[in-house]
Amino acid sequence: IDRLFSYTYSTAPTPVMDNSRNAPLAGFGYGLPISRLYAKYFQGDLNLYSLPGYGTDAIIYLKALSSESIEKLPVFNKSAFKHYQMSSEAGDWCIPSKEPKNLAKEKVAV
Repeated sequence: IDRLFSYTYSTAPTPVMDNSRNAPLAGFGYGLPISRLYAKYFQGDLNLYSLPGYGTDAIIYLKALSSESIEKLPVFNKSAFKHYQMSSEAGDWCIPSKEPKNLAKEKVAV
């Protein structure tokens, strides 16, 4: 079972590449290793339990409570959406304004 988490190891038949635009999704040996990597990223794990003659179960464990997680994910709802909308567009620094200020007319208080 330990070899199943090695990249490019697969028990599936070698995928056949034909001229159609459909790419095979199985048989390259990346599914279980990447799934375990994602689980570990979220402080969990992926375990395999095999029973000869019956099959294999893949069980993924993740942190169930958000208070136990390390990474805080952003909340995106209607009230948060307002913060992402710009109320007015700011001028672009690359494009000068149509009427530049005449600094000769400006008086500086000393």
